[in-house]
Amino acid sequence: MPFGVYVHYPYCARHCPYCDFTVAVTREIPHKAYRDAVLAELAARAGSFAGRPPAISLYFGGGTPGLWPAENIAAIIEAVDGRLGLAPGAEITVECNPEDVTAATAPALRAAGVNRISLGVQSFDDALLGRLGRKHTGDGARRAVARLRAGGLEDINIDLMHGERRQPLAAVLADVHAAVELAPTHVSTYQLTIEEKTAFGARARRGERLLVEDDVLTAMYGAVRAALSDGGIEPYEVSNAARPGHEARHNSLYWTDGEYLALGAGAHGYMHRGDGAERWENLRHAGRYMQAALAGRPGETFRDLLDAAERLEDRVLCGLRLDRGIAVDPALEARFGDRARRLAEQGLLGGLPRRWRATARGRAILDRVIVDLVS
Repeated sequence: MPFGVYVHYPYCARHCPYCDFTVAVTREIPHKAYRDAVLAELAARAGSFAGRPPAISLYFGGGTPGLWPAENIAAIIEAVDGRLGLAPGAEITVECNPEDVTAATAPALRAAGVNRISLGVQSFDDALLGRLGRKHTGDGARRAVARLRAGGLEDINIDLMHGERRQPLAAVLADVHAAVELAPTHVSTYQLTIEEKTAFGARARRGERLLVEDDVLTAMYGAVRAALSDGGIEPYEVSNAARPGHEARHNSLYWTDGEYLALGAGAHGYMHRGDGAERWENLRHAGRYMQAALAGRPGETFRDLLDAAERLEDRVLCGLRLDRGIAVDPALEARFGDRARRLAEQGLLGGLPRRWRATARGRAILDRVIVDLVS
């Protein structure tokens, strides 16, 4: 099985009101100290992944890893390659915000070994960007893409968000069309989600309505997928679309039971244990994470063991997110085959007997389809 490495960089210049990720907002970012902590954690954990083929991906997420000086990113890329190996042409991604992309960004990241950028655009509508707590403008996002290309980084993902209460369908499609016009290789489209421990969550508890109605969200979802497909960026997963050959390799590990080593505060890791698996989350607090990692004892908030049955359920939960679905093996057939056939009779699953994939009707109610299949 292929595997990848995920590095979480928790620092941000601001905390977006919808964000529930592990972030630390500070003016004084300890760039070198955090790099040294990640390198120490890599040294401590690399042995657990020894003997595998070289990693197919290395993903720097956040937080805002675009704030990390490129020499620190280069040091981690070099260390991962030295300890675990990076496959030829490995996908090496850094998340950036548009306002942080300067003329020097792409050349520096390219020199470090980065070959893919995920740009947190969210919208090209300045009013919506303001309501989402974003600092950039629509024109600023366009300039960021131009700067990345001018600096030699062509493999660009654009993140978009939809579903905010004052965002009509026409505005959602305008964002999609604006993204398509920039000719990215990949687009990720997310419905705005209200998480409990966020500023939006607090507003929702006070009774404020922040999302459009569910039926409108369903209509938006279908319209977004159709518009992307018409623009040559083909949906291949619930929230992701790509030009041919540019599907996200790292995220594909999550959907296909691939393994991934977690490095950094709040990072999540996953590895196989016989027929079962093991997953964990690193300490979320950046300061405590660094202290533990530099001491050679990287800590965790949890570590769970999955038995064979739980791992099968996870394969279904993640695999059905893909438009191509899941290749059926004897273990899946024995555990879920009868339920899959019942869902197929209802027009919710197709591809039987060799593959289970949600139909267009099933994709609109995918959560229910998955629950019916595994429960």
